[in-house]
Amino acid sequence: MYKKILYLLFIIFFALGLSACDTPQTTILFNDNPITKENLLQNSTQFKVGKKFYYIFITQRQIETKFIRVRILKRDEKANYQPTKVVYCNDFRLSKDEVYYYTDYMVMNDTGYYYMLIYAMNRLDKPLATADFRVK
Repeated sequence: MYKKILYLLFIIFFALGLSACDTPQTTILFNDNPITKENLLQNSTQFKVGKKFYYIFITQRQIETKFIRVRILKRDEKANYQPTKVVYCNDFRLSKDEVYYYTDYMVMNDTGYYYMLIYAMNRLDKPLATADFRVK
């Protein structure tokens, strides 16, 4: 009896593990210079205080929402690994040209470790993409 139950549980977990989750591939890339086709893959994650840095959010499939939310969290030096405060949060409207990407720039005035999270406005519980960077 236990073998049958164990066998059934194994089949259920195996089937769930092999099921194809259809989530789009997304990424956030950073750069010191304005992002173009030539320097798109020259990703950097360390930036200087008070200087502009540029980012691009790229998705494999078209974004279904017209708005995205960009949130930046800062990790306190005393904290172990988790971010401790929100330093930036803003909503942006995507134009018809930007259904596969969004690009903008930032300026950070404090040193530290930061995390960027990008959400679809119709689903704020799970970010579309995350990335981390450091400001020195």
